[in-house]
Amino acid sequence: MTDEIAIASPSLAGFLTRVGLIASARDRVIAIDRTLARELESDQPDADGCAELVLEAADLIANAGSWGFDWSGWDDEGKE
Repeated sequence: MTDEIAIASPSLAGFLTRVGLIASARDRVIAIDRTLARELESDQPDADGCAELVLEAADLIANAGSWGFDWSGWDDEGKE
């Protein structure tokens, strides 16, 4: 899932910075990403645990709006 993403990678770290996550939240989302990658590669991934981690990451990213990211128009692509 994230074989090509590292903490210094512009794809994940850059995105998290652009949405305005503070460093501690950004680090937590990256840790969640790594945990999910390990789980999904295992023979018996913990679906409930993965779901909880996805929701935690989503909450952290959603809260970035309070730090100034403009979410307006985020999902308006192709709605013309």
